[in-house]
Amino acid sequence: MQEPSDRHEPSYQPARPAETQKTHRFGIAPGWLVIGAIGITLILVFGITRLVQAMQPAPTTTASVARNPSPGIDGIIAEQAPAHQFQVGDCLTDFTSPLEPATIVTCSTPHQAQLIGVKTLDDVPYPGDPRVTSKAEEACRAIRLDPGTALEGSWNYAFSRPSAGTWDAGDRDVACFLALEEGTTTASLLPTSSA
Repeated sequence: MQEPSDRHEPSYQPARPAETQKTHRFGIAPGWLVIGAIGITLILVFGITRLVQAMQPAPTTTASVARNPSPGIDGIIAEQAPAHQFQVGDCLTDFTSPLEPATIVTCSTPHQAQLIGVKTLDDVPYPGDPRVTSKAEEACRAIRLDPGTALEGSWNYAFSRPSAGTWDAGDRDVACFLALEEGTTTASLLPTSSA
C-alpha cells in the first residue's frame, strides 16, 4: 500500500491571457476629445459671428439735405441737416450736440444755438484730449460776437474737436457753437459782416 503523499499534484488550469493595456475606442484619451470639441465649437462660433457681421449693412453717413435759399414764413432753411452741412452763422433749432443733426433756420426765427465760427488749431503733434479741449474752448471764446446783441439767458459754448484718430488724419478744425440752456432767441450772435 502506498502512503499518502503530502504533496498534491497540481490540477490542470487553463492558461490565463496576458494582461494588456486598455485601449480606448479612438486611440486617444477622452480629455483630448473634449478639448478638441470645445476648440471646434469656438471656431464655429467665431466664424458664424464674423459672417453675421459681414452681412450687416455698413453704417451709412447722414446724407446731406437741400438748403432752401428762400425760406418761407416758417424760416426753415434745412430740416434735420447733418452736422457736416452747418455753415458759420447758421442758427439752429433742435440742437443737442455739435455732432448731431439740427434744423437750420433764419436767425430771426426762434432758435437756441448758432454756429459762431470754425477755428483751426496749431499743427503740432497730438497734445492729448485735455489739452485739445482746452485749446478748442480758448479758440471758441476768442470769436468776436456782435456787441449789439443782448445775450439774455444762460449760454454755453459747445464745440466739436479733433480726436487722436482724426488728428492723425490731418483734422485740426474746431466748430464753435453758442447754445441757450433754456428758451430761444431771434437774433444772430455774430456781427452782420460775419453772418
